[in-house]
Amino acid sequence: MTVRYRRMAERGSVAGMAPRLVLGVVLSGAILSGGVPVIAPLAQAHADAPETSAAAHAPMTPVPGVSVPVAAPEAVAATAPAAQSAGATAGMSGGVLAGVSAPAVAARPVPVPVPAPGPAVPTGPLPVGGPAAPELGEEARAVRLQAAQIGLRAFTAPDFHPGKVRHIVLMRFLPTITDAQRAEVVRRFMALGQVSRRDNGQQVIADIETGVQMSGEGVDQGFGQGFVVTFNSEGDRNYYVGKPVVSDPAYFDPAHEAFKKFAAPYIIGVLVFDYALPAHQAQRTRRAAVMRPGMTQQQG
Repeated sequence: MTVRYRRMAERGSVAGMAPRLVLGVVLSGAILSGGVPVIAPLAQAHADAPETSAAAHAPMTPVPGVSVPVAAPEAVAATAPAAQSAGATAGMSGGVLAGVSAPAVAARPVPVPVPAPGPAVPTGPLPVGGPAAPELGEEARAVRLQAAQIGLRAFTAPDFHPGKVRHIVLMRFLPTITDAQRAEVVRRFMALGQVSRRDNGQQVIADIETGVQMSGEGVDQGFGQGFVVTFNSEGDRNYYVGKPVVSDPAYFDPAHEAFKKFAAPYIIGVLVFDYALPAHQAQRTRRAAVMRPGMTQQQG
C-alpha cells in the first residue's frame, strides 16, 4: 500500500510538470510572435496562485482557447527541448501557435501617387489665313505717339510733312491660293491708285506699281508679290494706312480698309517698309515726270 502510493505520488509529480513545460513553450512562442495580449492574463493568473505542493500536483484548470496536451513523463522529457526550439522559431518567423488567436493587424493602405496636372493645351480652330500681329518697333511707336500728341486731324492732313514718301508692301500668299484669287488681290490693290480719295475727292496716292518676285538669291523668305506706293506727304500716307495707326474712320481711307478685309484670308505674311525721299531726289523725280508725262514705270 505504501509502495503503491509512493509510485503514484512520483508519477503525479512528473505528470504535474508536463502542463508547466507546455505552458512555458506556449508563453515563449506567444511573446516572441507578438501574442502578449492573449497570453498575458494566463501568465498573471499562474503567478498569483500560491505555490503549494497540493496545487502543484493538482491538474490545471483548462483555459478557453488554449489546448494543453498531457503526455507521459518520458515523452515530455524527450520533447521539451525540441518544443522550446520550435516555439522560439515559430515566434521569430511570425508563426501562430495552434489554439492561440493573435490580434488581427489592419493592412496599411498603399499611397498611390497622383500625377501633377500638365499644362493646359489650347483648343479651338487655328487661323486659316491672314498675317500675324507684328511686334511694334521703335519707329512704329514713335509715329503712334506723334499721332496722339498732335491729333488725327493734323496727322492726316495733306500738308503734314510734305515730300515724297515711298510705301513698300511685300505679300506672302497662302500656299493653296489659286491664280484667279491671286490676280484679284493684285487687281484690287492696284485699283487703290484711283479709288483712294478724301472726302473732297482729292486723290491720296501719287503713284503705284507692282511686280512678281524674280530674284534668284534665295532670300525672298517666301514673299511673292511686291508693291511700291508713292505719296506726296506723310499726311497722305497716314490717311491711306489708317488702322492700326489711325482708328477713327473719319481720318482714314475706307477703300484701303475694305481691301485689307478682302485680302486677309489669302495672305499669311506682310512686310511694310516706308521711307522719305530726300528733297533733291524728289525734285529730280518731279522733273523727270514733267519730261515724260503719263509714263509709269513697272518693275518687280
